[in-house]
Formats: sequence, C-alpha cells, structure tokens
Amino acid sequence: MKIYLNGRFLTQRVTGVQRYAFEMIKALDQICSTAANDEKYILLLPSNTEHHLCLQSIEVKQVGRLHGHLWEQIELPIYSRDGFLINFCNCAPILKKNQTVTIHDAAVLACPGGFSFLFRLWYRVMFSCLSSRLRMFLTVSEFSKREMHSYLRIPLDDIYITYNGLEHIKKDIDDNAFQRLKLESNNYILAVGSVNPNKNFALILQIAEYMPELHFVIAGGGNKAVFQQQKLNVPDNVRLLGYVTDEELFALYAHAACFLFPSLYEGFGIPPLEAMTFGCPVIVSKCASLPEICKDAALYCDPYSTEEWINAIRLLLKGDNGIREELLKKADDVISRYRWDASARKMMGLVFLEYSESSHQNVYFSL
Repeated sequence: MKIYLNGRFLTQRVTGVQRYAFEMIKALDQICSTAANDEKYILLLPSNTEHHLCLQSIEVKQVGRLHGHLWEQIELPIYSRDGFLINFCNCAPILKKNQTVTIHDAAVLACPGGFSFLFRLWYRVMFSCLSSRLRMFLTVSEFSKREMHSYLRIPLDDIYITYNGLEHIKKDIDDNAFQRLKLESNNYILAVGSVNPNKNFALILQIAEYMPELHFVIAGGGNKAVFQQQKLNVPDNVRLLGYVTDEELFALYAHAACFLFPSLYEGFGIPPLEAMTFGCPVIVSKCASLPEICKDAALYCDPYSTEEWINAIRLLLKGDNGIREELLKKADDVISRYRWDASARKMMGLVFLEYSESSHQNVYFSL
C-alpha cells in the first residue's frame, strides 16, 4: 500500500497551514519508524524544492518539471497514480480520485474580500470538483467542519477533524533572539498574523491610539508601507516586526505582557495556544473557531468593539485581581488537548480505511 504526501508546501513561506503540513509529516514519520506496518509513505516534491528534512521512514522524491499549481494539478496525480494521496494545505489535484485533502477553513468563500478575483475563482472551481469526487475530507475544527458543509455542501459524515498540535514549540527560550529584537521584557502587548483583512489588525491600531502609554508589537504583519497601502495609520507606540523566526516568535511570547488575537475568521488559530504555552495570557475574538479552541483559558471580546479590548487589556495588566493566574492555570489543560502525534495517528487510520474501501470498489468494478 503506497501513500503519497503532497510536498508542495515546502516551496512556500511557513504560516499556520504550512506548519500543519510540516508537523503532521514529522509525526507520521515518527509513528512509522516505531510501528510495524505495510504502508509505504512517499513525500513528493517539485524539482525546485530546497528542503532540509531528516525523515527516517518516509521516502522523499523530487519529481516533474513544473512548479506551483501546474505541478500540483498535472504532474502530482501522475506520480501518485498507483497509491493514495494526502494533501495538507487546502489544495489538491482535481483529476485524482484516491486522495484526501485537509481544508483548513472556508475563508475564501465566507470572507471573499481578502482575496483576489482569480484566487477566489480558482478555489471555487477546485472545491467544487473535489467535493463531487472525494469521499473523505479533513479539517482542523468543528467550526471549519460546519463551514465546509455550509459552503461546499460536503456531507458532515465525510468530514473528519485532525486538530493542530503544539509539540513543535521549543520551551527553551533563546535570549539572544529576544535581545536582537531590542524590546523590554513584559513591557509590550503582542499580536501575530498576516496582513489579510480577516486578521483585523486595524482594531489593534485603534486600541494603540487610545492607549498611548502602552507599547504594541505586531509580528508577521508586514512593514509600515504595507499597512499604509491599506490606508491604516500606524501610531508611534506600535512596532511592526514583519517576518520573524520561530526562535524570535517564541521569545516574543515569553516576554509579552499579554497577547491579542482579534481575528474575524479562523479555522483553528495556533498563535493564542502558542502564547499560552509560554505563560502569556491571551485575549481573543469571540467568533469563528476561537471559543472552541481556546475554551475557558482566554478572555473574549467583540472583534468590532475597541472599548471591550481596552477594558480587557486593563483588566489583565492590573495584576492584583488573580485573573492572569487563573487563565494560565486553565491554559495548561487546554494546550494538553492538542498533539500532532494524536492527529497523525487519526489521519493514518482514516486513510487506511478509505484506501481499503477504494481498492475494494476498484476490484469490484473491474470484474
């Protein structure tokens, strides 16, 4: 039994979606190296991929001559034709039947304003083709499962949840990484995300204007020019770091006074859990998947109410009310629920059942 893994994500910058793919593959590799099984896992990559993977049991192959979507749609199904294909990052070849795909959310359909016309058109076509051909889909939360059912008309019984995990987090803080950022410990409020309008960074900038006595740091959100292109005014007490390394990101969490996540739409939302892991209390939007994922270990605010966020920040920074300690105590239980190895084992079991049923049907119809 051959199981192919779509490795196109290794040509992309790491965001939450690519993190899921990378960590699931590492977990699958670890499971395969310690368990006796008949499956052969093969990671297929475009020929232009530069990778530094150290996998023990998963074979890595660079194949084809094309790149990007063309490689994924034309060459990937050819090289995976004799097995089952796992796709981790929303996209999958529309011509292949024996496969599954993790669709992290339905943002391109639910919140189309953050995407270009061509991007929206392609995803509508691809999702339509996949929803009519595949019998098993994966996603990362109950919220996304309902969204996929609502927007893609995929039966709920065909959608399975494989949560994100947190084992990728290195608890040892790199003090040198923090020193390079030239920040003062416990003297700033942190936010992390992209410049997509769904991340709602405009709210953070508004909060900063009302709280000039505090320092705000935004990591991963682009530089000042990007914000100005979106006609957003960046106050003097906001520092935009742009892209940061994992070591810098983890140090930022560990030294922040609190973490803000005002997102309007999230299929899962790893950053609040990462912040909790480093003892940083979080304030998040009370919408989308965030209440499901963060449970009672966060303060929740209306993503459109600046006043609610200001009050929540003041409540956390007050320090003598015990709320900070209570949230972090609850966080220990919440973050223990999310493990890459558990999700990888669930994926393996689901793929084995689907592959077996597909193979049985193929034999039946050939008779």
